[in-house]
Amino acid sequence: MAQDFVGSNNLNLLIPSGQFGTRLAGGEDAASPRYIFTHLSPISRYLFPEDDDILLDYLEEDGQKIEPKFFCPIIPLLLVNGSQGIGTGWSTFIPQHEPTSILDYVRAKLDQTLNLPRIEPYTKGFQGRIERKGTGYTTYGTIKILDNITVYIDELPIGVWTNKYKSFLLKKQSKGEIVDFQEDHTTTKVSFTVKLKPGQLHRMEQSGLEQAFKLTSNLQLTNMNAFNAYGMIEKFDSAESIADAYFPTRLSLYDDRKSVLMSEMNYKSAVLKNKARFIQLVSEGKIDLIGGQMSEEKTVSQLKSFGCNTVDELKAFRNNTIIHEKLIEDDFSWSEDEVKEENQNDKSSFDYLFKMPLSSLTSNKISALMKEASETESNLNKIRDLRSEELWLSDLDKLAPYL
Repeated sequence: MAQDFVGSNNLNLLIPSGQFGTRLAGGEDAASPRYIFTHLSPISRYLFPEDDDILLDYLEEDGQKIEPKFFCPIIPLLLVNGSQGIGTGWSTFIPQHEPTSILDYVRAKLDQTLNLPRIEPYTKGFQGRIERKGTGYTTYGTIKILDNITVYIDELPIGVWTNKYKSFLLKKQSKGEIVDFQEDHTTTKVSFTVKLKPGQLHRMEQSGLEQAFKLTSNLQLTNMNAFNAYGMIEKFDSAESIADAYFPTRLSLYDDRKSVLMSEMNYKSAVLKNKARFIQLVSEGKIDLIGGQMSEEKTVSQLKSFGCNTVDELKAFRNNTIIHEKLIEDDFSWSEDEVKEENQNDKSSFDYLFKMPLSSLTSNKISALMKEASETESNLNKIRDLRSEELWLSDLDKLAPYL
């Protein structure tokens, strides 16, 4: 996930701090794990928004919560970085695709555009060309004629590594098909200068230089197998069909996010208003905390009579009870104003008020709390009016500058 050389990842989720491999050997020249380091790439949090963290279904191992059953990025990374490999009874090959065209396709579906754009194959840093051929695509390296006996190769087809291609040229040289070749590569750039026999270049041109030097590779779309949202292997016939299958799963997560955001903002607004009301009551002398003349029971009774909410009543504002239980279970905290749930006796029902510091008992604090409550309600109204599709489009807008 940290490799970023040509042919590895279009979007690397981790930063390659050290030698993670190059296109010379397709990553096999990576340093030993003890000599390399990594950390999360800045783009990762745009692909996996923090607001989704509590919505995922986390697995458990040996009594501890570990990673989610699956992550759900805002665009299908399976298409962005591609996938290939074999498993029991199955194999798969999914080419890499242009991240921007994937984003545009998702945008078009959200906008319910009739003519959806195509999702095109793409490999970051590749300087050759990609053409549609039959049931897939063909990629071409780049070869230039320098003179009547010399050609220059400065790009290889996707999936062909520099060292492997050098072995191919050595075989051609041993067979007398080429005279000699010189190398001037870097870890990112290919450079072969090939010498031929007089007249040989003309014959190769007639059959095609790219075919003569094997500067083509195929990206077939006939073996695109992947797990679907139900954990079953499904065969897809196009990049668009993968995006279509992914679309409802991601959209349903925005439905959950909207519900959670509304629930938490409702709750937060109620807590802020209760705190402001409590400070007002204390400052006006209607609740005597400083004089020490009022018992806890009477103070609690007065708070109830003035309409202050208990912890149980505040919990009712979290109308999304399923997600709230998940918040508590996974120890997620949405706000520093969150009410801690303790033993539900009368005192603890108002501990979120009693435990406020004395420095809070000021008119400035009342104004600040009421202002924050008003802003929270304003944001709540905005989110209530938003469609789930609009939340997704907002996330896509944040991601787009980084693609």
